[in-house]
Amino acid sequence: MRHVLITGGSSGIGLACARAFLAAGETLTLVGRDATRLAAAIDTLGSARASGECCDVASAAAVTQMALRLQEAGRRVDVLVNNAGLFLAAPVLKVPEEQAAQLWECQVMGPWRMLKACAAADLRGEAGLTVVNILSVTALKSFPACGFYGATKAALKNLMETARAELRQEGVRICNVFPGATDTPIWGERGMDRSRMMPAEDVAAAVLACAAPHAGSLVEDLVMRPVGGDL
Repeated sequence: MRHVLITGGSSGIGLACARAFLAAGETLTLVGRDATRLAAAIDTLGSARASGECCDVASAAAVTQMALRLQEAGRRVDVLVNNAGLFLAAPVLKVPEEQAAQLWECQVMGPWRMLKACAAADLRGEAGLTVVNILSVTALKSFPACGFYGATKAALKNLMETARAELRQEGVRICNVFPGATDTPIWGERGMDRSRMMPAEDVAAAVLACAAPHAGSLVEDLVMRPVGGDL
């Protein structure tokens, strides 16, 4: 039984991943910023193999403290799912600097901090560490009003590709998943056609497959899109 750490685990793709990993017999720690939402997510899972850690990955101090708590509890990390994220839709010239900085801290620095913490010798799983990063097709293709969101995903893509090359020989396996439009709460009330979106469960199934413990192979990059194409 592996220990799986999922950031942004309170809803959407993160919570769908939690259900998929639980069904596969794994034990989980869900990470979220909001303690109330996190507790509600744990309750919906209804499993003693799922617990929560309240942590904002955009805070270096918060990630450090969470890593210490996991170490003290003897909870090494076998699989890290970097899923926490924010969504901002605005033209490039109209993005407030504060919001651009928030995107960078959450979607680039946050996954980097989590990778550093979980790849450390005293927290990494005994058989190594598998990392699955939830990116976006916006890292591969430009969409109007998604410039800064896509830029952070593209930056994370490059960062994690470099980390993959540097850490291969240390037992760290890194996979980047690029979902297209997925039906999750991140869209808010934007009036998007959700009938054309992928269900979060489909992305979760792909994440589970990418994290499978195959010693001789690794899914490095996986692109997913709705059957009808990009919205």
